[in-house]
Amino acid sequence: MKELTDSYDDLKDAAVLRSRLASDGYLFFRGLLPREVVADVHEQLARILYDSDWLARDADPRELVASGRAVEEGSAGFFGAYTAIQSTEAFHRLAVRPELLELAGRLLGEDAFAHPAHICRIAPPSPGANPTPIHQDYRFIQGSVDTLTTWLPLSAAPPEIGGLRVLAGSPRLGVLPVKASDGPGMMRAEADENHPEWRTTSYQPGDVLLFGSLTVHGAMPNRTKQLRLSADFRYQALSAPMARDLLGTGKPHYHPEVPDFGTLTRGWTSTECVEVPAGVTFVDRWDPRVDDVPTPPSRFAYA
Repeated sequence: MKELTDSYDDLKDAAVLRSRLASDGYLFFRGLLPREVVADVHEQLARILYDSDWLARDADPRELVASGRAVEEGSAGFFGAYTAIQSTEAFHRLAVRPELLELAGRLLGEDAFAHPAHICRIAPPSPGANPTPIHQDYRFIQGSVDTLTTWLPLSAAPPEIGGLRVLAGSPRLGVLPVKASDGPGMMRAEADENHPEWRTTSYQPGDVLLFGSLTVHGAMPNRTKQLRLSADFRYQALSAPMARDLLGTGKPHYHPEVPDFGTLTRGWTSTECVEVPAGVTFVDRWDPRVDDVPTPPSRFAYA
């Protein structure tokens, strides 16, 4: 599998970044976020997982050594720990770090905001848990096709622990058909799993992988004894439409299994990081499983 191209040296050159995103469908930045900030979030979440008996009792919680009680996302026993994680202000504030908001705005050419549904992925070892199948975010996010996703490792994520891989150039395929699959999302894009343009790297805390909503991506199996801890944050232009949630717009990830923000944010210093800005327009959702989905025009001119 090929190595991701590091775009950190071109961070301030919007034209180069847009061109690379249009060509490859992704941008990777080694060490974009301060390691100490990510380490603080890592430590808080590791303590939650330890207290929830997801981690081995005879190891340092920060090492994320999985216990036999660690479960696959969405299964029985998942939501107690996940609700505690979703109640952690430092995790949500990571999504609105200036490094991430400014990067999204630079690419989109206008002010951007983070979707409130901040996702934490806790991937137990395989084969007990299925990795996230290859997919395109557009079917799940909807709204603007130019919504951007950032994937952040909250702990070291070499390929063997199930780090993310992306299919370079895949936005040129348009919106792909899907079929049912195991793992988070429960849908798999019909793309070539063995294509030579799959790319990944050995991720470290502070690294940021950004990609568009048509980029095919997915996790690899976790073949270690540790949990893989990562975050997905999504950004869109203020002028672009956002899809309504079925149970109300701007809800937490996995709501209603996870309580609404009114409960999660008790005791926080601010709730701004989980609010949708005033003036954003909304559109209805469509069934993400339908076969034929037209590919909307994109400002990144994938070609």
